[in-house]
Amino acid sequence: MAIRYAGLALMVGVLLSFVVPLFVPGYTLINAVDQTDFRAARDALGDMPVLAQWTTFFTLISLVLMIFGFVGLWPLASRQDGLGGKLLQFGIIATIIEWSILFLSQGIKHFEIHLMQRSNMEAEGSALAAEFEAAALALHMDVTGVSLAFVALAPIASSMFGLGLAQRFVSMDLLKAACYVLPAGGLIGLLNFMFAMNAPGVGIQSLLLVNTLVLYIQGVCLIIVGLGMFQERRELSEETY
Repeated sequence: MAIRYAGLALMVGVLLSFVVPLFVPGYTLINAVDQTDFRAARDALGDMPVLAQWTTFFTLISLVLMIFGFVGLWPLASRQDGLGGKLLQFGIIATIIEWSILFLSQGIKHFEIHLMQRSNMEAEGSALAAEFEAAALALHMDVTGVSLAFVALAPIASSMFGLGLAQRFVSMDLLKAACYVLPAGGLIGLLNFMFAMNAPGVGIQSLLLVNTLVLYIQGVCLIIVGLGMFQERRELSEETY
């Protein structure tokens, strides 16, 4: 029964992580701006601070749900023999760490939005308003910097998790295929990140687009894994290994 709840939490968490960013001010649907323009991104959050606060809050909820889903898989990993078990344990721990990094960045973002709210309460062009905006900009850059740790760790975490979980399945089916897509996407994400480090002159928008596409594909794979957990697949039973 516990694995069912964990699978449901994982699916709901991933679905929230798909939907919520669409409504973040400055992103896809609401006053979209170039996210590499930090001032424009900050101002977009400040123009609709209430919506920005709620979308940030629901992002935190999605991360908690996904972490709960992965914690539900830990008993399987700890009882799984061989290299597959070690890979799965590493993947679960690394994934929880990377999501915790995002959790931290969203907490900083909450305060950034709050500072923009405080700025809006002051007279336009006043020194105090400018101070709040400058502090918010600094926090926005901190959010971006912290998030880079997630971008660097996510490909490794997803690859280890997918390879470890795949070892629990004998025959190829949709769930096992999803496990193998995770490391394939992880490899693309890692190469993309390494290319970004070594070729800073390349348009960062293209690199961000590749990273986002990979994360969405891997998210679909995690939904499939969550569905298998919810269905209490035999391969995801503690007694299997």
